[in-house]
Amino acid sequence: MTFAELGVPPPLLEALSHLGYERPTPIQEQAIPALRDGRDVIGQAQTGTGKTAAFGLPMLEFVDPGDPDVQALVLTPTRELCIQVTQALRAYGQPRGVEVVAVFGGASIRDQASRLNRGAQVVVGTVGRVLDMINRHHLYLDQARFVILDEADEMLDLGFLEDVETILGRCPQGRQTGLFSATIPAEIQRLAEKFMYDPVTVRVRAATLTIDTVEQFYVEVPDGEKPDALAKVLKAENPEQAIVFVRTKIGVDRLARRLNDKGVRVKALHGDMSQGSRDGVMIAFKSGRERLLVATDVAARGLDITGVSHVVNYDIPNSPDLYVHRIGRTGRAERSGRAITLITPKQRRELGAIERHANTEIEKWSANGDRPERRPRQPKERETRRPRHTKPRRDGAVAHTKLVLGAGRSQGLEPADVVAAMVDNSHLDGEDVRHVRVLERFSFAEVPAARAKEVVNKVDGKSVRGVELKVEVARS
Repeated sequence: MTFAELGVPPPLLEALSHLGYERPTPIQEQAIPALRDGRDVIGQAQTGTGKTAAFGLPMLEFVDPGDPDVQALVLTPTRELCIQVTQALRAYGQPRGVEVVAVFGGASIRDQASRLNRGAQVVVGTVGRVLDMINRHHLYLDQARFVILDEADEMLDLGFLEDVETILGRCPQGRQTGLFSATIPAEIQRLAEKFMYDPVTVRVRAATLTIDTVEQFYVEVPDGEKPDALAKVLKAENPEQAIVFVRTKIGVDRLARRLNDKGVRVKALHGDMSQGSRDGVMIAFKSGRERLLVATDVAARGLDITGVSHVVNYDIPNSPDLYVHRIGRTGRAERSGRAITLITPKQRRELGAIERHANTEIEKWSANGDRPERRPRQPKERETRRPRHTKPRRDGAVAHTKLVLGAGRSQGLEPADVVAAMVDNSHLDGEDVRHVRVLERFSFAEVPAARAKEVVNKVDGKSVRGVELKVEVARS
């Protein structure tokens, strides 16, 4: 089908043509007609499938550019995704004269409030900043008859669902609602049942929800030789564009310096950079002016770039879900991609756990491109009855204890900050810090039980983002 056959009006067709969009993607073919008919829509689709246009085109068609009131709201989990969606909606809506304003943390509230006061038909915002703007009486949603929740499962993971419900409660009862999410866990389903009316569910074909389009490899190397190994991989692979994932912000800066010193031009992206610097790096990478990006997971959220040919896990992910999320940034738009993970000899078990839980096979990387013999899959560990005095183990690893930190989103804390605080002050390995969750005023993380008291003593009272951390073992 064409966009014209989907009913997209001429001004928006003009914008799509100018941007080089020729044919709608599967999620656009299914979602646009339903949204144009006024139906609530649940769209199951990952980033990179074209969902911004899927909800953005019907939204921009129906808002009135002559009315200064906020008529549409798009909620996003991260400021990177907020900026990306804003840029796309501005490009689509320019021929109609629709004003799109972004509100997100890390930028001046006064400037964003000023833009809202001048009139905006569409607001794109992160959950926390939108709620803040509502409470400060800068943002009124009584005329917002078109509401989109983008990446709803990430909102759940980040602990935003309660705030989302508060925001939806401020919108008109007769609104049209769209919910887009890579997965639909039970909590998201309950949210839909509570706030949506007879929604149509649309899904992209299963292949785009898997990692089947990505060739996966590993490189085993001693920890001290990882920078040299990475430089060798990048030279041999010669990627069109690649994202190199590093666990901590300090690690990103350190690796970027070492690669640049070796003559490998890279750009860094992490949460301690100013918003202007981060925007500049993202724009340069998305436009293709920069080929190589070294980034943390949190900073790279929302990067939607079909040209990424390679993903390199410099630090092995903490979980199989994070592994799939990372490598899903390549092999998009029906293109193939390559993912290469660097591991130390001690991390073989973790690689095996990723293979089992992600139901995939990761082969040994070869610099000359030969396909090596496949490494035998590690069998699942047999469940055995343990002595009563032994602490319970999780996935074959040591027992972990949950810690609570007396700071959260309201102080600007991000998951990467929690991990960095633990790693930098108590000399844990990054993979020892698990199940990090940052809520509005508190954060949680799990560390090895045997070292929990040591971590509390060394991290308690330390300062992160100008906030003094209070750390204690969480009550059961």
